Amino acid sequence: RQQMNLSSINLRFFANVAPLIGGLNKAERAMQKSARSMQKLGGSLSMKLTAPIVAFGAVSTSAFKDFELEMAKVKAVSGATGAEFESLRQNALDLGKSTIFSAAQVANLQTEYAKLGFTSAQIEGVTGSTLALAQATDTELGRAAEVVGGTLRGFGMDVSQTGHLTDVMALSFSTSALDMEKFAESMKYVAPVASAAGVSVEETTAMVGLLA
Repeated sequence: RQQMNLSSINLRFFANVAPLIGGLNKAERAMQKSARSMQKLGGSLSMKLTAPIVAFGAVSTSAFKDFELEMAKVKAVSGATGAEFESLRQNALDLGKSTIFSAAQVANLQTEYAKLGFTSAQIEGVTGSTLALAQATDTELGRAAEVVGGTLRGFGMDVSQTGHLTDVMALSFSTSALDMEKFAESMKYVAPVASAAGVSVEETTAMVGLLA
């Protein structure tokens, strides 16, 4: 039997493993390339995910500050403290979630009603309906509060009737030439007289609408 020497063994070994080594080298290079790509992708994803999160955090912080500032105004103007103030605060938060307006905007509306002399309980009673009217008529919240509040007072209406009043206003605005400004200007003079004569807000609004 022919005896193999060390040189021939080494030659055969390297001949057999050479393709394997070549394949491993290719695999290593591919893995290194893939790792670099994943690193770049990871950095890109990190930026794409982190940036919106950071931006959202900034917006949330700003919104919270705006809300707290508006609630401080509500407290100062209304004089509400303790349970009354917490109730107003919760009212603003709830309406901020259930309407198109932010909690800060709702708090601003509360302040406007407080300036008109409405109590904390009355403010809670008129805020939701006023928001709905402002949305339906595209009216600035402060102006909506001024007109609704003035009309309630002019007719001697209770705040529990706010929803009825705003419904009458919205319907009239959509079916006649009457709008928020014409309505407000007319009611300054007509509401006290109509109320004294026992004429309802619906009848008065209808007559004003015919004259608009």
